[in-house]
Amino acid sequence: PPIAKRWAGRRVVVAAPGPSLTPGVAEQCRNHTVFAIKEAYRLLPWAEVVYGCDGKFWDRLDPSGVPYGLSPSITGERWSSHGGEGIDNKQAWARKYCLKLVYGKSASHFSLEQTHINYGNNSGFQAINLVLLFGATDLVLVGFDMKTNGKGDPYFFGQHITRTVVPYDKFAPIFAAAARRLPKNIRIINATPGSALRCWPIMPLEEALNADAA
Repeated sequence: PPIAKRWAGRRVVVAAPGPSLTPGVAEQCRNHTVFAIKEAYRLLPWAEVVYGCDGKFWDRLDPSGVPYGLSPSITGERWSSHGGEGIDNKQAWARKYCLKLVYGKSASHFSLEQTHINYGNNSGFQAINLVLLFGATDLVLVGFDMKTNGKGDPYFFGQHITRTVVPYDKFAPIFAAAARRLPKNIRIINATPGSALRCWPIMPLEEALNADAA
């Protein structure tokens, strides 16, 4: 069914699990609508939505030894994507973990059709696309470093057990091209200090959260 525009008129914080995401950053976002990507929920357990595109993410164990898909720390809705060439069918994960699914297509621009998101080759892209389908036109990004920290860690918690190499150099051009095609009424502010994602204005988080709506 079409995705409902549940967040029309709201300012939404989209939180990725980059190395700049800290408890302090999370606390600043507490009284705002939050959409968390994968492990970002560990610092933002009050997020209204947690999104994980990879079905195996939901099987992965959280710090307490419980699969993310069953973690009581997630108090909001659990969402994933399905469909498209080379994409796992998430029906089994959806049944096991009560996931809500959005159809996805292999394209590198943001879908503005309420029937599907576009994958854009990374979870952050998909998360932004789903938030746009939820009707939000005022987005603030945190944890979108698009690079590793000084220790080579791509996430705020370090590394997965299997060391991850994230192709950030391939992601940034996809975001940039997609950003140029967005309607003028959509405002996205990147409140990630030192972010390598430069296609949207970069602003301190406090300023971004208190800026007048476009």
